[in-house]
Parts: sequence; C-alpha cells; structure tokens
Amino acid sequence: MMGRTHLALGAVAGVQLAAQTPGLGLPIMAAALFGAILPDVDTPYSKLGRRLWPLSRLVLQVFGHRGGTHSAAFVLLATALMWLVSPPVALALGAGILTHLAADAISYGHGTRFTARGAGVPLLWPLSDRKTGLRLVKVNGALENLVILPWMALYAAQIGWALI
Repeated sequence: MMGRTHLALGAVAGVQLAAQTPGLGLPIMAAALFGAILPDVDTPYSKLGRRLWPLSRLVLQVFGHRGGTHSAAFVLLATALMWLVSPPVALALGAGILTHLAADAISYGHGTRFTARGAGVPLLWPLSDRKTGLRLVKVNGALENLVILPWMALYAAQIGWALI
C-alpha cells in the first residue's frame, strides 16, 4: 500500500485507541500514525525512508523490502521498547504497525520498488522468510485509491470528530 493509505489505516487505529484513553489522545495518535509508516523504513522510497535515507538504505541492504521490519518480531520489539516509556502509547505504536502489516499482507506491486519476492509479509521472520498473504489489492491501484483510502480516512475523521 502507499504511505497515505498506511496513514489512513493508522489513523483509524489511533482514534479508536484515543477514544479509550482520555488525556493521551495526541501521543496515542502520533504513535499509531508513526507505527503505520515505520515498517517501510526498509525502503528509501517510502515517506519515512526519504527522511531517514541513510538508515533506510542500510535497513534495505540488510533486510530487503518487506523483510524483517514487516514481521511479528518487529512488532513485539518496537512495542516492548515503547512499553518502557508508556504502555498506552506502546499499544498504539503496535496497533499502527499491525495495520501496516495487514495492509501489506493483502497488497502486491511491480517494478523496482518491489522485489521479486512477491506479495505478503514474513510474519515468522527470522525463523522463516516465507511470506504470508494474499494478492488482493494492487499497490496504488483503483481498489486502494478509490475504496480503501477514502473510506478509512472518512471513518477516522468521523471518529476523531466525535472525540473533539
């Protein structure tokens, strides 16, 4: 999925969690949105990768795109590290990452930005590089841009408006 769609999905997770934790709405939203784009630090073409390009290039060389940063181990590590700072914010970060993994598990793409490794995410990495997923949504295709992105953005806005 494209970064904007990952952010819309992260916003849905963020507003749901912010509604459950009064007083921590802003940190929870920030963590969910950051988590929603964090796994793509493994590519210098992503929103986050362009801003952290030296790190992004290194992570890409070590893990490849949709590699270790797209695994359950990464979710657990990132959530555990944030848990030391704030458990509610850690849950939001983990939820944002999980929305990213779920979206990438059902999406596929072509071209130089994607490897020949295909669709899905390696959930069991480092135990296995085998990817889990379905080829349902073409990255930057009609289903993503005309259905998923607008509906998730509208849903997040509706729930967010109710929190104001």
